[in-house]
Amino acid sequence: MKVLVVTTKHAASSYYRVREPARAVSELPLGAEVVVVGGLATTMSRTPGPDGPVVVDIDDQGADVVVFQLPKTAELVQMVSILQARGVGVVVEMDDLLTAVPAGMPGHRRLVMGGMGERALECARLADHVTVSTPALLTAYAAHGRGTVVPNAVPRRVAELPPAYLREPGTATIGWAGSVHGHPYDLPEVGSGLQQALNAAPSRFVVLGEAGDAGQKLGLTHAPAEIRWLPDVDSYLRALGEEFDLGIAPLRIDRFNTAKSWLKVLEYAARGVYAVRSPSAEYERLGLGWRARAAKDWAKGLTKGLLEPEWRTAQARAAREVVLDRHLTEHTAASWVAAWERAAEHRGGVLRRSAVAVG
Repeated sequence: MKVLVVTTKHAASSYYRVREPARAVSELPLGAEVVVVGGLATTMSRTPGPDGPVVVDIDDQGADVVVFQLPKTAELVQMVSILQARGVGVVVEMDDLLTAVPAGMPGHRRLVMGGMGERALECARLADHVTVSTPALLTAYAAHGRGTVVPNAVPRRVAELPPAYLREPGTATIGWAGSVHGHPYDLPEVGSGLQQALNAAPSRFVVLGEAGDAGQKLGLTHAPAEIRWLPDVDSYLRALGEEFDLGIAPLRIDRFNTAKSWLKVLEYAARGVYAVRSPSAEYERLGLGWRARAAKDWAKGLTKGLLEPEWRTAQARAAREVVLDRHLTEHTAASWVAAWERAAEHRGGVLRRSAVAVG
């Protein structure tokens, strides 16, 4: 079976939902040839339709199945139908609830107000199969019953890097990986908890990404240090374990975040970083990290981690072992292949039924 995967330009989504799964599948005897591309060559009609350009042909490169990651344009809706008409199974891969991006977050205007999120739903409704990272996304995108949850996982090479808890003791660093601009509503969930912990023991706070007004949102006495985004995901993951001893993963509990995956806490765990996190549905399902519902919980979890380094190490070590045992890309590879096979089977069944009806 040849599978052609059309990936997004977003580095993290492409890494976790396409490139690393494709690598894992290729390294195992699962009967799938996976080709990852940034786009497909198309032929457009010389006479655009009322809503703009119309796709009339696509180069599917001889694939049995084509996977579209985060499709959200009218042209992609057209491409799904063209491929299916010629017998190619189509999979739609989604790892965010695009119709629920809150106002104030980047992308809200295009995805919600501009209708791109609705185009994604339309592509998913047409698809022979849908793959998602969480059960909430399965409910949203696969109401037709043709869907599979393939949880986010990390490559073994990342989980086997020297973990944070093996570093030489020094001033403990609490870190957050993210961009305040991209996640304006999450850090306030910590309340005064982080500052209480910083007051309780010698420590520092660092943002790996874009700090913006993180200090203000967290009510800190001093602005945090900032390590700017690194050029690729592997470099970022390496830095997590080299810079953080403790990590925070706050999420405002809303529709968008409830559908999000457990990825940040999984990354912390893979790199041996002790995590304190919000009680989101997926963080709870993963079951790793210290649950924090209010400022006092953030303060207690962080302070205990700072004042009891041996306990912190034991927690981080145990979480990393869970990742190595259950949450590597090699553990999910067969699920990806099974989903692609279901798409091919469904498309074949549709064509057989159509042929019988015509005959």
